[in-house]
Amino acid sequence: MGNKIIYEKDYVTRFNLKTDTKFRSELIDFCLHGKNVFTDDEKAQGKAQFLAIGWSSVNVESGQYADFYNAVKLYVHSQHKRINPALNVFSYAEVNDLFWTRDMNGIYWICRVKDIAKVYLNKELDIGAILPVEAYEFGLEVPGQIKASFNRARGGIVQRLQYPAITEYSKFVFNKLSGKNYYDVNLNIADNVIANLPDFELEELVISYLQIVKGYYLLSNSIANKSTTVKIECQLISRDVNDVKKAVVQVKGPKAPALNALSFKDYENKGYYIYLYAPKVDNLEEMKNVIQITTEELQAFYKEYKAILPESITQFENLFNTGVSEKP
Repeated sequence: MGNKIIYEKDYVTRFNLKTDTKFRSELIDFCLHGKNVFTDDEKAQGKAQFLAIGWSSVNVESGQYADFYNAVKLYVHSQHKRINPALNVFSYAEVNDLFWTRDMNGIYWICRVKDIAKVYLNKELDIGAILPVEAYEFGLEVPGQIKASFNRARGGIVQRLQYPAITEYSKFVFNKLSGKNYYDVNLNIADNVIANLPDFELEELVISYLQIVKGYYLLSNSIANKSTTVKIECQLISRDVNDVKKAVVQVKGPKAPALNALSFKDYENKGYYIYLYAPKVDNLEEMKNVIQITTEELQAFYKEYKAILPESITQFENLFNTGVSEKP
């Protein structure tokens, strides 16, 4: 291609390809595998692929997407329900927007929007509208933030993923799989891995640091004390049988507000060490067993131990220097 596309959105979108049909396998085949019937001209242009939403019961067979949207809006309001966010996502979707979806086998697909949303009625598959895309099968392993968005309970059909590293990762993956070099990828992400890690990977990095450097091992991913309203990522215990220590940890990304060390007083009273990673920690000097992990410590840890760190963390540095098949 000539000029690369400057991706103006600060997010990519997670999309669950699931309408109210009994034939979800056929829906996936229709949308991702091109097993659909369109005109000869469309067939000549290659495999047609789509993201699809339901509400086929409103019986809109033609017209603009706005006609379908308004019909669904009237129907939903008559049922005293709220508009599903997927309807708005289809409304606002523009050419070259990026989506992630997943098929029946748990394989993730990266999708580039090719055209605006269209009316398309298919009652058997419960399709009311489609979003034409160019989609590529990626694989089973994606960054934790993407995977978690699909696995989140009651996560709904769509979710915006507003993480710079995920956006750059998605652009890079689409370029590699399409072979067309569509998007201009921000290489600075690779130069400042920790600052750009999504929340899920940042938590994993901090927990790895505590296990490898501080001599703890992870007991569970549950909240250490369910009676508290303070969110704790996990509980740990020291490996040294001659100096047994309990610890909890909380991790906040660079945009989070300051943590108040005094909020963890109950943990300190029960003999826990509290490790905090956050942009700022207030009242640290008023607590004996609260330890703030600095970005400098994490950077030094990452540099020394990245060969044994989970690939979900290191891939944000490595993806710009390797092919997708080598570092998914």
